[in-house]
Amino acid sequence: MISWIVMLILVVIGIFAIKMNHLKHRLFIIMLVLVALFLYSSMALITTQNELSFDDSEGFFNAMKVYNGWLANGFSNLKAITGNAMKMDWSSTNETFFEGSGEG
Repeated sequence: MISWIVMLILVVIGIFAIKMNHLKHRLFIIMLVLVALFLYSSMALITTQNELSFDDSEGFFNAMKVYNGWLANGFSNLKAITGNAMKMDWSSTNETFFEGSGEG
């Protein structure tokens, strides 16, 4: 329940920052709020799925290790997806997309 309250507060802060007329860097504030929402929601998800505890320093450091591993794995997956997209043939051709569909 507390996680939904924190996310709601961050969204309200983001909306308030957007509504301010004299704020020159609205996009920066929006990005900060989105990053904070991502970090908080992902940390809440990881702690509930792995039943991690922040009661003592050992539990805190264990949670940080799991979370950092999760982030590193996500970054590795993003690198693999980007690398595979770079290897694809993106050149334009004069062929139809559905060659064997029986149309014609």
